[in-house]
Amino acid sequence: MAENESDFLLSHSLCTTKPIEQESFTDQDLRNHLDSVSGTAWARDTELQDQWRNGYITAPDQFLEPWDGRDEGTYKNATYEVYEIPGSGEHKCFPLAKHKKNGDDSQEILSVKSVWDTLKEVNENGEAVGRITILQEVPPLVLGAVHMTMQKHFDMDELLKHLISNEGNNGKTKAYMDRATESTRLRQRTFFFVFKYYTVVNQNKCTPAPWQNFDTRPADRKLLDHVDIAECSSILALSLGGDPIKMYRGRVKKRDIKDHVIFATSAPWQLLSIQCFPDDEHTMRSEGSRDSRRPLCNGPFAFLDSLALEYHDAVTRYSQINDEVTKLITPPSDFMFNSELRDGLLFEDENFSYSRRYFWAYNTLGVINVGIDSMMSAYNETFTGDFWKGKLEKLWAHPDPDSEDGKAYANCMGVLRQELDREVNNLEKVRIKNEKTREEIASLRDQLFSGSSVKESRRAIEQGDNIKILTVVSMLFLPLTFVTSIFGITTLEISVDDWRFPVTLLAVCIPFFMIIFVLQTRWGMKKAKRWGTNIERYTSGLFGTPSSTSQWQTSSDYGRLRERPSTPNGNEELGERKGGRKRPALMNKRTYSGSSSKLATGSGAKRGESRNGLLPQHQIRGGGTWTMMERMGGGSALIMNRERWNWLMWWRRNKEKTKDPAASDEASVEQV
Repeated sequence: MAENESDFLLSHSLCTTKPIEQESFTDQDLRNHLDSVSGTAWARDTELQDQWRNGYITAPDQFLEPWDGRDEGTYKNATYEVYEIPGSGEHKCFPLAKHKKNGDDSQEILSVKSVWDTLKEVNENGEAVGRITILQEVPPLVLGAVHMTMQKHFDMDELLKHLISNEGNNGKTKAYMDRATESTRLRQRTFFFVFKYYTVVNQNKCTPAPWQNFDTRPADRKLLDHVDIAECSSILALSLGGDPIKMYRGRVKKRDIKDHVIFATSAPWQLLSIQCFPDDEHTMRSEGSRDSRRPLCNGPFAFLDSLALEYHDAVTRYSQINDEVTKLITPPSDFMFNSELRDGLLFEDENFSYSRRYFWAYNTLGVINVGIDSMMSAYNETFTGDFWKGKLEKLWAHPDPDSEDGKAYANCMGVLRQELDREVNNLEKVRIKNEKTREEIASLRDQLFSGSSVKESRRAIEQGDNIKILTVVSMLFLPLTFVTSIFGITTLEISVDDWRFPVTLLAVCIPFFMIIFVLQTRWGMKKAKRWGTNIERYTSGLFGTPSSTSQWQTSSDYGRLRERPSTPNGNEELGERKGGRKRPALMNKRTYSGSSSKLATGSGAKRGESRNGLLPQHQIRGGGTWTMMERMGGGSALIMNRERWNWLMWWRRNKEKTKDPAASDEASVEQV
């Protein structure tokens, strides 16, 4: 940040000047508070309930001393930072560290007592206008201490619920910044981001917290190329003190009208950051860094500055996951020279190692991209153009954004905007990189599937050939078994030198073997299919049953067009379609006839038309007597012809009666 911009931040109208409230807590206060919250949901999830009871029962007088000697694997790399920002003097608006370094403790690790000694005293000299508390890999007892010291400024139950569980945030990064219409005054003065994403775990350094999702298998049960990923979460919250500067009723939705409460941008503030990242990769706001030399003029400015660090850490962790996944799917460079390694990459093994690997990598990057999208949406939807101009009334607006002071303040905020935009753009680059990696994984998976499919196909063909050989061998013994079974009948007396046995054996076996040999060739199978079709057609015509194969599919007229139009029989012309386009017609003399036109009713041809315009013969209504017989079957056709004969004889008798009525009367009298 330029020097003139720093000078402006120290003197502009939104610089915080009112100090925060002085607070002091005792060990007894912490003991009573832990007793009261040990039964809550967050205490059970963080194992505070069990640890507090065990520690208190073991040494109730020493209280915190037993916790100093514990070397918990989950929290052995825990760190904390506490800064107070003075409102006047030489270090005005510059963070002053109030914490102890890990090396200052006798055990070279962070002790609970050191953290408690820092947290229990707030603004001892009365000059601090803001306070920053950063906790990383927080032990349960420290969470209880923070819950007590910060409950006056934040709804700690709400913050810890979002930190520990996915309730309300669905396991994704989400911004809770529109708080003017919240139900309580405590929530109306607080603003926070909840970060939910993933990181690569280094179990040699740190172990995930009990509420975080991770692979719980022991190291000896994991593969050598296993990438250990765990869920990580953090909370960045800001609380503005003092009284509201504006209260009004406004419409939230189409029908809802609620009270809006606005707090001053320059109000005294408390910033809380709780980070649970099981990777021992923390960005420290240490003394002497660029961030410690930047003046933090008010709470919103400090919040945005810390938010840029959070996004920077997210980019780092997401990039590391992409590197690990890329390393997992990338084959070693010597596969170009090692044929066994190439075969291992191309064909799947018995444990489906590569399929499992590609499936995990492909879907893991997909889940990570969803988290990146939620993180980018949380920033873009919250900090709009009106916000950076100081015109968003519900979120840290400038009293007069169009004035010179307002424009200068917007320029100073623009520095933070550039940093945040840069980190969000880096997130977008990581997302694009993940998509490219997913495309590579999909390509490798397709190649693996193709190679494995070819291998399985060859194996299936080999098994089919083996079955074919066994079938042929068994067929060779079939005629031998037939002949020997006949001549083996005990009732027949056949001598050993009887000539009928070898002659019968040769007469049966040789033709049978020749048939088997012919059927093994393509020419033989083609002839066999043709003979089968002819036999089926002959039997269907003999017994009056329709053939299973339509005649137009097996005749030589298949595909030929009929030039003459169909005879008018009450049906729609087969040669015409809507729009004037022609449709292929069948070349069959028995399709339509004048004698069968009386059977047609309505648009029968339209009901039977096929998708490609060619109609099988038995599907055409009014197609002649032979077509009707084929469709109805031999028995039905015989009944139909019998009814016609009876009708014809009745018509003839009535006709004779009309010609000679006297003869008919005499015949009837004689009959009586």
